[in-house]
Amino acid sequence: MNYYELIYLKNEFKTKLSNCVLDQAITPFKNLLELFMSNERESFRLIFSCSPGNTALFLDSYRPGKKSNKLLFFQELYGVPIVDISLVHQDRLLSLDFEGGQKILFKLFSNKANALRISNGKVVDAFKDHAEVGEEEPIPKEQNILSEIPSKSTAKKMLLKSNPILPRSELDELIRTNNLENKTPEEIFQFVKTITEQLESAPEFRKLPDGLVSSIGETFFPLPTIEKFDTVNELISYRFKNYSHVQRLSQQKGKYRKTISRQLKRLDSVLKNLSKADKGIEKAEVYEKYGHLLMANAHIKPEKSKSILIEDLYNEGKEIEIKIDVELTLAENAEYYYDRASSSLKSYEKASTQIPKIKERKLRLEKMNDELQHIGELRNLGDWEKKYRKEIENIGIGKSKKEESNLPFHSLEINGYQVWIGKNAKSNDKLVQFSHKEDIWMHARGVPGSHLIIRMANNKGMPPKEIIEKAAAFAAYNSKAKGANLVPVIVTKRKYVRKPKGASPGAVLVQREEVELVKPESPKI
Repeated sequence: MNYYELIYLKNEFKTKLSNCVLDQAITPFKNLLELFMSNERESFRLIFSCSPGNTALFLDSYRPGKKSNKLLFFQELYGVPIVDISLVHQDRLLSLDFEGGQKILFKLFSNKANALRISNGKVVDAFKDHAEVGEEEPIPKEQNILSEIPSKSTAKKMLLKSNPILPRSELDELIRTNNLENKTPEEIFQFVKTITEQLESAPEFRKLPDGLVSSIGETFFPLPTIEKFDTVNELISYRFKNYSHVQRLSQQKGKYRKTISRQLKRLDSVLKNLSKADKGIEKAEVYEKYGHLLMANAHIKPEKSKSILIEDLYNEGKEIEIKIDVELTLAENAEYYYDRASSSLKSYEKASTQIPKIKERKLRLEKMNDELQHIGELRNLGDWEKKYRKEIENIGIGKSKKEESNLPFHSLEINGYQVWIGKNAKSNDKLVQFSHKEDIWMHARGVPGSHLIIRMANNKGMPPKEIIEKAAAFAAYNSKAKGANLVPVIVTKRKYVRKPKGASPGAVLVQREEVELVKPESPKI
């Protein structure tokens, strides 16, 4: 619970509990205290929870207390009228003030929350035994709220420096949804000032996605409102009763969010690399031009130089300098440029077909993420899982450590790409068997070692260069050549790898391959 909720809870209690008498205070469960109160017209049941992580104080629907096997508290105040409800300024200390000067003080802190009977400024009774009878009544902390602009630090530290009594359970989401990590201290100070004014004068009691609750409106906390509560008491009651459900939902959604976020980041990286292929058509034209010019001058025997200066037939009256390989004839150099032109054009054509597919996949993941954000019930999460079952399987979302440990090979990630590494010869066979034809297969060339797979989720393209190099370094390390300075590693699509009939465990044939020369690196499995 936070101080701003208590401001409005105090007012609700004043309206309902003033002039009531305490009938009974019992504990039906560990860390839970029920106080039964009544006046001439109606009866009330006040619930106080001091469970770690789920501290709460609220009025619940009335039902009589137990008549037997009950532990009674604060009996000296039974039948005594409540004359006021008090809240210590800027602190989470709320009290029921009784006629005669005694009070029941609720310490609503997340750790060591308690209910204390106070008389003459001293503790005379306590619900939990971590308060000593005879000790002084708790002294409120002095808080410096909006006294100065914070010095440059993390967003969370700057928020709490500006206002130490902000609702701490909401800070991480506030930072994320308002992009506060990129704000200046002055901007954060102004943000806190606005939030504080809203909490003090115009709170909005609402249920958010994930089953969380907040008193901050959508203007400053842009998470959608799933439901509105009429009073802060309803908000606190809902949060207390749904605590375990919300915790489970948050954990389940968290594992999905993390993996989807990594996948989206990976797709952005792939799209960025593919977008550079647009220049391929320009390069193709240049290389083809070089090829034509060199072929037109194929009769010339060039000097032993790394370039040749010849007439540019496409730009009359000017000459052009073209780099050449001194070991080749001009005709052979022309063939080299024709090959480069063809390769650049193929890269462009490949990117042209891949980009729409990757963009479509990215939109699908963004839709998944958006729908996940709005889920507030575990049953709705189950529906979401069924709807996106195929995508969840493709990117391996939510696999537990136990499930991973049961795999017949090692599993890890490189910047969002799932990577499998064989444990032994039989494991290598399983790895090839379980992988998809569009996955990337690697193996140190010419030496025994582990097979390695980069999972591509049916993507016909290749990962970014840095991913290939990192994975190849892992494959080199998991081979007999791990002690070498540089190791050649075969890289190909898994569809070009096959297991010959009757071959020994781990033995395969590779039909098409490229080679990366890398320094071995431990994957720290």
